[in-house]
Amino acid sequence: RQTVAVTGDGTNDAPALKKADVGFAMGIQGTEVAKNASDVVIMDDNFVSIVAAVRWGRCVYDNVCKFLQFQLTVNLTACSLACVGAAVLTESPLTAIQMLWVNLIMDSLASLALATEDPSRALLDRPPYPRDQAVLSRTMVRNIVCHAAWQLAVVSWLIFGLGDVCEGHADTCTGPVLVDKVGRLRSGRPASFDLASLPGTCPPIDARAPDYCAKTHGHGGATQHYTIVFNVFVLLQVFNEVNARKIHGELHVFSGVLKHNLFVAIVLGTLLVQVAIVQVPGLNTAFGCTALSLEQWLACLLLGASSTPANVVFALIPPAWFPAGGGGLPAAEEEEPGGEEGEGQDKKQQ
Repeated sequence: RQTVAVTGDGTNDAPALKKADVGFAMGIQGTEVAKNASDVVIMDDNFVSIVAAVRWGRCVYDNVCKFLQFQLTVNLTACSLACVGAAVLTESPLTAIQMLWVNLIMDSLASLALATEDPSRALLDRPPYPRDQAVLSRTMVRNIVCHAAWQLAVVSWLIFGLGDVCEGHADTCTGPVLVDKVGRLRSGRPASFDLASLPGTCPPIDARAPDYCAKTHGHGGATQHYTIVFNVFVLLQVFNEVNARKIHGELHVFSGVLKHNLFVAIVLGTLLVQVAIVQVPGLNTAFGCTALSLEQWLACLLLGASSTPANVVFALIPPAWFPAGGGGLPAAEEEEPGGEEGEGQDKKQQ
C-alpha cells in the first residue's frame, strides 16, 4: 500500500483531503473547510513548498537513523568491553571518567553532528520507504554488528596482545620480562590476571607484605598500555562517526562532509579534546592516562582510521544475512552496496 498525498483548496476537495494519507490545503486561496480537512496547510500556495517539506521530512528521518546507527554501535562495543573486562580482568579497561567522555561523544556531540545535516537534492531521487517498515534497516543492522565486532577485535587485541609482563612500576620494567608480548610496552592489566598463568612468580613469603605482588608486578596507576587502549577506542568512534553519515551502504562516506560545517567542527573539536586528555599534565591524570609519544599517536590514528576501509569491506556483505530491522530502502534496492546519497523518510509520496 502506497502513501497518497492530495492537494486542494475548495470545499469540494475536503472529502479527498480527509481520505488521503496526507492532505495539503492552500493557505491563501483555500477555504476554511479545506484547511480543517487537511493535514498540512501551504501558507504561500506554492507547490514548491510541498517538495521542500518532503525533502526536509526525509532529511530529519534519515538524520535520526544516522544517529541511531552510530549510538547503537558505540553502546554495543562499550557494553561488551565492560562485561569482558569485568569477567576476565576483574575490572573494566576503561575508567568511569573515561566512559563519561565516551558517553559525551556518543550522545551530545554525536547528536549535534549527525542530526543537523541539511537536506540534499539526492533525497528525492529514490522511492519512499514502505509504510510498514520500522527504523532500523538490514543495512543499518549489518553496519552496527560488523563495526562493533571490528572495534571489539581491535580493542581486545590491544588489551591482551600488548603489554609485557615484568617486574617494575608504571611503564618501566625493573626486572626480567616474564611474558613477552607485541611491542615494548609494560602491561597495564591487573597483576592477578597477568600472574595467573605464572605459578610461583609471587611465592607466599611471610616476610613480605600482603600487597607485595601487586606492588612488584602490578601497574599501580596510569600506563601507556591502557592509555593506548582508551585512545584507540575513542578514535574508532570518531572515524565511525563519519561512516555513520551513510545508512544505505554507500561506499563514499566522505561525500558532502565538507558542506556540513558543524559536523567538521565537532569532529575536529573531539580530536583536540582527546589530545588534551592524553597529553596535558594534570588533565591526563584525572582521566587515568599518561602522555604518549609521536610514534604511539601515529599507531593509534592508524588503528582508529581502520574503521574506514573496514566499512568498505562490510558493504560487500549482503544485508540479507542479517535480521530484518525495518527502516531503509525497499528490499529491491537495499541489497546493493554503493550508490549516491539515497536518503529518505516513511512519510510523504507525490
